[in-house]
Amino acid sequence: MGSSNRFEGAFWGIDVGGSYTKIGLIADDRFRLVDTIPTGEDCHPVDLLEEVSRLILANDPMPAGVGLGTAGLIDRSAGGVIRFSPNLPLWNGVNAGAILRDLLKVPVVVDNDCNVFAIGALNSRLIPSEGLWLFVTLGTGIGGTIINQGSIVYGTGYSGEFGHMTVQEGGIPCPCGSDGCWERYAGKQSLEWYYKRLNGIQASPREISNLASLGNVQACEAFREYGRWVGIGLANLANCFSPMGFFMGGGLSATLNHFEPSAQQEYKRRCKHGWNVTLLENSSVSGAFGAASMASRQC
Repeated sequence: MGSSNRFEGAFWGIDVGGSYTKIGLIADDRFRLVDTIPTGEDCHPVDLLEEVSRLILANDPMPAGVGLGTAGLIDRSAGGVIRFSPNLPLWNGVNAGAILRDLLKVPVVVDNDCNVFAIGALNSRLIPSEGLWLFVTLGTGIGGTIINQGSIVYGTGYSGEFGHMTVQEGGIPCPCGSDGCWERYAGKQSLEWYYKRLNGIQASPREISNLASLGNVQACEAFREYGRWVGIGLANLANCFSPMGFFMGGGLSATLNHFEPSAQQEYKRRCKHGWNVTLLENSSVSGAFGAASMASRQC
């Protein structure tokens, strides 16, 4: 988009992911993706936020507000301090909200990336405003949001860390400090491992999905095992919350057709709740859109 200053007074959204950071804005009731920047574990947060701020100001010298979503425990009461982020360790303790407010001189709101995604879905009326629903994102890690009567339930501030509930005692160590966490068995790396264990070949989830679509036996078996663990986690959540149903997003959710049969079978074996899982459109800009929506509501 360059530095045309085409927009002024827009609400901006920043989605900081483990691989990429996406930046976009809402103007004239439309969302536009402006740019995508590589992130990576070694990306210094201050450097990234400075780059993002320059990009925003180059396109909008007077933004109305900015929303930022990122994985981890976000202290909203402290203005957007990232208390702990297992998959982005350099962000631990960073006051992302204060840094952006200082750089942009505008209101800034920060929240967990899954909550931000859910806010966008609520604004778009993809998630009902009545009843108790659970939103789960499947990606590098597993995120979660509890939605009750159209509002996010935060508990003491950090509820929804579904990916770090234990599903296997003494299981695979997790960067969070525990072991046997759900995201160690139903995250991106686990699907890759299930496939590699069968034939020794390293492949991405997209490649495994393409192979499964062609009937590749090892790829189909990898998804069967992956789905079993997804089902275990969803059953645990259903037994705890008794929700009206689940909404699912994140990169791996796009492969639901490959793992839903085994996930549903395991789910029904472990709980008495009905299987009600709705796939939200897996748009690559959903996080940035949700962050901009959050800014439009709270800034």
